[in-house]
Amino acid sequence: MNDIEMQINRLFEGIPESNRKEEIKQEITQNLNEKVSDLMSNGQSREEAVKMAIDNFGDIEDLKQELASSAKLVKSKRIGLSLAFSVWGSILIIALFLFINFYYTPDVIWFVYPTFAVVWWPMTMFFHWFHNKNDRPVGLAYSVCSYVLIIGLVLFINMYYTPGIIWCVYPAFAVIWWPLAMFFHSLRQKSRKDEGIDD
Repeated sequence: MNDIEMQINRLFEGIPESNRKEEIKQEITQNLNEKVSDLMSNGQSREEAVKMAIDNFGDIEDLKQELASSAKLVKSKRIGLSLAFSVWGSILIIALFLFINFYYTPDVIWFVYPTFAVVWWPMTMFFHWFHNKNDRPVGLAYSVCSYVLIIGLVLFINMYYTPGIIWCVYPAFAVIWWPLAMFFHSLRQKSRKDEGIDD
């Protein structure tokens, strides 16, 4: 790797890898090498020619922003497809368990348990997609939705098997510490951010 390639790699650091990025890097490298050759043919030394070519190259911030936006769009589409697949996959799996449950054992409702396990898949993919699209933390929202999901299962078990004894409050108390911890963590992060702005 020559000094021009090293300089180009340094300029494009932090931009996600893509075919478009590699094409642009190769094009810029080729143009700079041609410029260096022209300068050297006019009597410039290699070091002077490289320095002059790079100095005259100009700012590529707009190009870098375009590449970063393009890479983010591609990533968002890929995550969106994964989200759609998880939703439809979950629907099909749950439908299968519903059929098996009510066709073979209609007197016992058990499809709730595999449904509880499968629903985590699209829910997690949704929050991953939302975080990537909006660049916002989703820990609190994810913990709240998880809490609702877990408590829903506990309530079903309580009401279906032992409706005369209300014991679901105990696991509800244990699980609620998760969203509470995430809530106070988000408040702490916001407070730190505000203090940084005030400084």
